[in-house]
Amino acid sequence: MSDQFGSFFPIWQWPPVLVALFVLGIDFGAIMVIRVCVERKRYLTRWWSFKIGDTIGLPVCAGFAAVVVSDGHYTGFYTQMWWHLLVLVIGYVSIVALELNSVRVGFATWKEVRKHSQLYHTFIFGIIFYLFCTVMFAVVADHQPVVQTVLAFVGLGIWFTSYVIDQTPLVDKTPGGDRN
Repeated sequence: MSDQFGSFFPIWQWPPVLVALFVLGIDFGAIMVIRVCVERKRYLTRWWSFKIGDTIGLPVCAGFAAVVVSDGHYTGFYTQMWWHLLVLVIGYVSIVALELNSVRVGFATWKEVRKHSQLYHTFIFGIIFYLFCTVMFAVVADHQPVVQTVLAFVGLGIWFTSYVIDQTPLVDKTPGGDRN
């Protein structure tokens, strides 16, 4: 990889608004299209990390991260091929473990895990995990301009806060808790 920050998915040199829209489109947008066009049902899940984190937090983080890394030159470990491969593998191992654990503890059924939209979510989670884990190291290393760096972390904080809410009793965790 070059000394400019890059990834297997070279989105970070795109205009920031395009990066934010791309993240929104491949995550929330694609899942909703699958639900409407393939599953023939329009519904939001019970998970706040999807409803708020994926629609607001991740696009905000991505857009401002793109501003921060667009003009920098990087040489840290986070630019090495081994790091990018490791993060991608960790992302996929994490989501498979989460899905299996959800079924094991009764948060989801096998039927829910095998829905087209959930299978796509499992696939795209690894890519989203990869994109954000790799770029945030470059954002921390550069941290200029400061306001955009802070706003990138605000976006990540929105996603993280919504994920924490998902872990509380405020979210129904019984199988079939999503509106199907």
